[in-house]
Amino acid sequence: MAYITYIELITRYGALATSSETNVNSDLIYYAEVELNGRLASCFTVPFAVAHPTVKDLTMDLAYYKNLRTKDPDKAEKFRKYIDGRIDNIKAGKEYIYTASGTLEPVDSGIADIWSTTENYHPVHSMLDAEDPLTMVSSERLYDEADERA
Repeated sequence: MAYITYIELITRYGALATSSETNVNSDLIYYAEVELNGRLASCFTVPFAVAHPTVKDLTMDLAYYKNLRTKDPDKAEKFRKYIDGRIDNIKAGKEYIYTASGTLEPVDSGIADIWSTTENYHPVHSMLDAEDPLTMVSSERLYDEADERA
């Protein structure tokens, strides 16, 4: 699913209307989305299922930048710094991704607390046969469960 359409992009950046719709879609928009996904993948699950307003905004700016960098490199470099700053702020949690429903999507640090019902106990099932004496429920787990009931 594309984050933006050709019409949305040329509405904001009319200078891009001189290029064909096919070229803009398959070159500028496509590669802007790929770059944005690559840059946000360390903090979010990408591609985004829904094109949030913040994601659309960044995609339009990246597409315009990609067009501008060959035509006016000095202006493109200033524009690139602005885009980089926004993406860095999102990744650092200083700016949130605003969704269409009006909610904010904070950065997922990627570090999740993993919870397990077996905690640090050795596994009951292993590569050993069921009759092997080492195939048993952890004594620590049995103790903890008995202690929990008391």
